[in-house]
Amino acid sequence: MSDLQVYTIYIKAPKDTVWKALTTSEYTSRWGYGGDIDVDLTPGGHYRNLTTPDMRAMGLGDTAVEGEVLSIDEGNRLELSWHPTWHVDMAPTVVTWELTEYPSGLTKVVLTHDLSAAPGTGAEFAGGHDPDQGGGGWPWVISDLKTLLESGNPMQA
Repeated sequence: MSDLQVYTIYIKAPKDTVWKALTTSEYTSRWGYGGDIDVDLTPGGHYRNLTTPDMRAMGLGDTAVEGEVLSIDEGNRLELSWHPTWHVDMAPTVVTWELTEYPSGLTKVVLTHDLSAAPGTGAEFAGGHDPDQGGGGWPWVISDLKTLLESGNPMQA
């Protein structure tokens, strides 16, 4: 499994809506694995994906993923250090979201996860396992983002 994972998806939604979906709890609690977000959208600012009640019932603390904003081009690009708290000894990796809007109303979303600081962890984040058991990884997460923004509902309610 590669230490560099790149996923591209096209979403029929304005770029500003996709940006809000990535950076505000109004949306982050409704797609992917859920949970509110606590982020300071400035370089060096903190980043935390908070856990859901179900995650806490499984033994996670209050934070699922923590890190910091490495760079930001508001509305276009967000680069984060990214550390899942369930991997205590895993070094932080880098997740980058890049958005491009087209006149047709489509927004291209490119998610890049650079796992070179944590070799051997790529299979977990690449998913392909039972998404009902948390194994959907990035493909499942961005598919849920697309579903929510295009239909108003997440893949699984």
